[in-house]
Amino acid sequence: MSARQKDWARRKRDAIMAELGGLFPACAVCGATEALEFDVITPVDNDRHHKIEWSARMSFYTAQLRANNLRILCHFHNAQKGTLTDREFHQMRKEMEQPF
Repeated sequence: MSARQKDWARRKRDAIMAELGGLFPACAVCGATEALEFDVITPVDNDRHHKIEWSARMSFYTAQLRANNLRILCHFHNAQKGTLTDREFHQMRKEMEQPF
């Protein structure tokens, strides 16, 4: 990938993060502000987007953003989502939102 493509992909990632999370993007589950990743809410391609180069991936994420199928998760919760059913993940999220 050329330097120009990398620069475009980096700017596009920042723009998508800002659109999803405003000035201070955070994990949709725990509110963490570090190690943030995009999460496709309802999988559409069996995670093939993880294997494509950055600029194509940012185009994919842009399309998912337009379809309201994208959110921000921290690395921990994005990894957790991969091992849980959708129902289990939403239950975990509800438990995280309850005050102690």
